[in-house]
Amino acid sequence: MLNNSYIIFLIALCAICHPCHAILILADTATFGQSIDLGLVEYDKLNEASGLAVSHRYTNVLWSHNDSGDESRIYAMSYRGKHLAAFQLKDIEAIDWEDIACGSGPVTQTSYLYIADIGDNKAQRQTKFIYRLLEPEIKESSPKSIVWITQFDQISYQYSDGMRDAESLLIDSKTLDLYIVSKREEQVGLYKLAYPQSLKTINTAEKMATLPFSWAVAGDLSSNSNELLIKTEQEVYYWKKASGDSISTFFKIPNLTTVPYTQELQGEAICWARQSMGYFTVSEEPWRIENNAAHLTFYPRLTLLDINGDDHFDIADILHCFEYIAEIQPLAGMPVAPDINFNNRLSIEELIYGLQMLIQNMNK
Repeated sequence: MLNNSYIIFLIALCAICHPCHAILILADTATFGQSIDLGLVEYDKLNEASGLAVSHRYTNVLWSHNDSGDESRIYAMSYRGKHLAAFQLKDIEAIDWEDIACGSGPVTQTSYLYIADIGDNKAQRQTKFIYRLLEPEIKESSPKSIVWITQFDQISYQYSDGMRDAESLLIDSKTLDLYIVSKREEQVGLYKLAYPQSLKTINTAEKMATLPFSWAVAGDLSSNSNELLIKTEQEVYYWKKASGDSISTFFKIPNLTTVPYTQELQGEAICWARQSMGYFTVSEEPWRIENNAAHLTFYPRLTLLDINGDDHFDIADILHCFEYIAEIQPLAGMPVAPDINFNNRLSIEELIYGLQMLIQNMNK
């Protein structure tokens, strides 16, 4: 029987080959599959993962960091949890790092990481910090040692309405505005740090919205800023907006939408996959108890997607879908269209070959 991955492939191929290149208007909802366990986090020093971001510079790379108590370090790992590199920000104390995001920054067409030192369990920290740095280069020798980072920006801020705890950082890669979601209120708040954020004075995070749930522990905006995930301990909430609409549009929808989530032991991290073709979560591994080992989990998208944010599904989106199939579907053990000439792109000829592969596997 043909599964969803094959159906997506066949529909997309038909759309490419159709002479009129018909354009499909997307539905307002997205469908995501159930959890796929990608395995254990390999590196034993990443033992209290509290943030997660997918690399915009590399395929098959995730960034993470520990909760309070670690050095000022970030860790790179593969989608299967294999340790790739560790980097440390020089002369910085990691007070309570709670989230990490990857997105655009001051230099165009350049990928940045944003590290959120925003935790405040007792609401006693007047000033919080977000560190912005170029996404580091990962070399083959990187896993063997800590690589020091000496160049980064420190964005200091205070909330407009008093001290509070938070664990969720969002970057709007279109506007470069930063958003923080508070954690502990009965109805949490969404706060905005408008771009350009000052690097010399303390910024003020202005409250933009109140959200009808509590205990927000992680969040992520899609790379086109049109889809949002916010995670609590029990649920993952999802919003979608049209391209060009402001972030506040997300919260004008009266009803909350949840997407699949298998509750983890102290799961405090979530991020979109590349091209928003699903989302990752990772659990903490408190005290390194063997039965509570930290797992990476993936939830694949099962619907076609307007990747470039023009509110239509067309040829440009289809090509991104095939890149997704090549990158993500091996995690679920699916056959994929191969990049035969190893140029990191999928051509029509390669897609046809991939179709032949799928036909051969249809009845297996």
